[in-house]
Amino acid sequence: MRVITLSSACMALALAACSSENGPTQPEVDEPLATTSSLVAAKNTWTPRAPRPGVLFETFAGVARNSAGQSIVYVFGGTDGEGGTGFGTSAYNVATNTWTGGLSNVGVFGANGVGKIGSKLYFSGGYNEVETPSSFTNAVWAYDYSRDRLIRKADLPIFGAEGVTGVIKGKLYVLPGACSGDRYPNPGYCAEEPTRRFFRYDPGINTWVTRREAPHVHRQGAAAVIGGKFYVAGGFNGFQPVTALDVYDPATNTWRTLAPLPTGGTARGDAVKGQFFVVVQSFDGTTSVTRAYAYNPKTNTWKMRAAPQWHHDAVVRVILDGLAHLLAVGGSRGPDFDTPNDSELYTP
Repeated sequence: MRVITLSSACMALALAACSSENGPTQPEVDEPLATTSSLVAAKNTWTPRAPRPGVLFETFAGVARNSAGQSIVYVFGGTDGEGGTGFGTSAYNVATNTWTGGLSNVGVFGANGVGKIGSKLYFSGGYNEVETPSSFTNAVWAYDYSRDRLIRKADLPIFGAEGVTGVIKGKLYVLPGACSGDRYPNPGYCAEEPTRRFFRYDPGINTWVTRREAPHVHRQGAAAVIGGKFYVAGGFNGFQPVTALDVYDPATNTWRTLAPLPTGGTARGDAVKGQFFVVVQSFDGTTSVTRAYAYNPKTNTWKMRAAPQWHHDAVVRVILDGLAHLLAVGGSRGPDFDTPNDSELYTP
C-alpha cells in the first residue's frame, strides 16, 4: 500500500514547509511588442496577485490565451485535507487579476504537468486517491478550454505521477517522477517507484512511444522547452534532493547533463526570455528555504534571482501588457494550511 501525504510536493520536507516562503512547460515563442502600462514593476521582483479561491494541494496548471489575447491560467485537480478529489478547474485572467471557478471537475492530483498543443491543454497521470493500492493513474486528458470539455486520450504507458511535461513541434514529452509498483510485473507498473522512463505523445494519431530514459530521476522537478530542447532540473530521487540539470534533444533522442542547480529540492519553473527559471524549495532540517535561479543555456550557468514569498504548486509563463512574466499559483499557509497563498507575478 502506498501512502500519500497531504502534499507530496513536501514529501522530503515537513508539512510546515508547505506554508513557507517560497508541471508546465511550454516552448517559448517570440515576445509580442510591449504596450504602454501605467504601472511597470521593477525587474527581478514578485508582485502579489489574487489567490486561487479555496485550499487544495498538488494542483497543476497550464496557460492559454483567450480571444482578446489575454493569458488565462487554468489550475486543475488537487486534493483537500480530507483526501478528496474531483474538484472544479479554476481559470485566472492575468490581465484582470480575477478568478473564475466551477469549470470541469478533474479527479487527479500530482500529475505530470501540463502541455498546450493547438487549442487544448494536455495532462497525464497523477493520483486519483490518497491512500489505496490503485492511487496512481495512467489516464491522459485533453482539456478543450474553449468549450470547457475534457477528452480522454490514449493512456500513458506507465502509471506515473509527479513528473514534468514539455511540448516540442506539436508533440507532448512526458517524464514521470514516480511509477506505481502495486501490481508489478503487470504492464504499466515498475519494480521501483522512482523512474527515469520517458515518453512522447503524438496527438495527431493518439499514440505514445518510448524515448531514451533520462539520466536522473526528477520527481517533483521543473521543466521548460528552450530552443527545441527539453530541460529538466531538480526534484527528488526517493528522499534525496536532486540538483541535476538534464536536457533532451528530440532530433537525436539523446540526453546531456549540464551545470547542476545550486540547490536541490521540490522545483517549479518555466522558460522566460530564453532562460530556464526555477524556484526550489528545500529543507535544512529546521526550516524551509525557497530560492530561485535562472539558467542561461548559452553560458551553461545559473544565476540567483528573487524568490517568491510563498510556496506554490505551479510556476507558468504568461503575457501581461505585451511582456513575458512568470505566475506562481497555488499553495496555502497557516497552522491548518487553511489560508490560500497569494498568487505572485514575476517581472524578469
